Amino acid sequence: MKRSALVLFLLGACSGGRYKAPPAVPSIPLPSGAQLKPWDPEHPGLARPMGIAQANGKAYVALGNYDAGYTPRGPGLLAAFVPSDGHVSLIDLGGAGGKECISPGWVRVGGDRLYVTCSGDFNTGKGTAVVEVDPSGQGTATRRFATSTSPAGVAATSTRIWFGDAFAGAVYALDRGTFTPAGGAAQIACPSEGTYQTVNDLAIVGGDLYALCSNSVGGVLNRLDATTGASKGTADVGPIAAAMAETGDGRIAIVSGADNKLRLVSISGNQLTVATAYTYGGQTSTLQDVRALDQYVFTVASGTNTVQKIDVSTKAGATLVDEQSVGSCDSSGLCPTPWNVLPLDDDQALVTNQGSNTIVAVKWAH
Repeated sequence: MKRSALVLFLLGACSGGRYKAPPAVPSIPLPSGAQLKPWDPEHPGLARPMGIAQANGKAYVALGNYDAGYTPRGPGLLAAFVPSDGHVSLIDLGGAGGKECISPGWVRVGGDRLYVTCSGDFNTGKGTAVVEVDPSGQGTATRRFATSTSPAGVAATSTRIWFGDAFAGAVYALDRGTFTPAGGAAQIACPSEGTYQTVNDLAIVGGDLYALCSNSVGGVLNRLDATTGASKGTADVGPIAAAMAETGDGRIAIVSGADNKLRLVSISGNQLTVATAYTYGGQTSTLQDVRALDQYVFTVASGTNTVQKIDVSTKAGATLVDEQSVGSCDSSGLCPTPWNVLPLDDDQALVTNQGSNTIVAVKWAH
């Protein structure tokens, strides 16, 4: 074996053969003022970073573009940047007049495209949409579909784009070829008690569509046919089941904000088996997101402005590796309020801070 090949082999063996991303910029400031294309130049919004995804070496972050009173002030935007560089460019999602996409939230990769949900202006009901983005080059919004409800969660297959209903237990499909509705609403199982129902997240796992419907009383994981939306089973997963992710070993990790738990769902044939893998301590509250990479899951808690790295391969079920702060509240009461996390590799992740309008890199020791 040549010496150079031997060195590469040994390096790969020492690192477990896992990818290590270049170091990310510690803190990435986001556009403000006129850069956010305010409808009224005298009343610009704030960036309000929400969902985050990665494609072709770049991170893409949905910017809510609303003010301190949660009033939208400009079109939905997508911030794009290379994590190791931190230079931000903007993709306008707003369409004609800048109001076809208002308050974007979820961002997910589907093949060579990104899909973004726009929850709209809650005062007027306008601007609800699902937007397709081509991330190649500078990135452009290619297609928009105006939804009849506020969309929550989005997941893509080769033929369908699925999104949930923020105000009811239903999911909807768009034909990926025509970007038009593929049938009507598919009703899903939700908690039988409680004053509201919301679909918090969608995911494609093992060729099936999974949808979370929850409220402050309970949560239900729905397994659906990814083409028709027909039910293939359900499982109880806890109140305010906020987000889910497929783990490296094919399970589904779910964080539940009301009871502060991480649950792992095993899939065997038609059976879904749910186990509580980890219960967060009192220093952690208001879980918002979960992502997975290799043997780890990464979570964020907006109530305590923290991010966690958890090993889900241990005999104990799950073990906290480390928990770090993304900042503290200032004297005026402004808090970071972390919303989404994106692992770049096993040892570093990006976190979107909705309150402080920043994106920060969190790093862990080997």
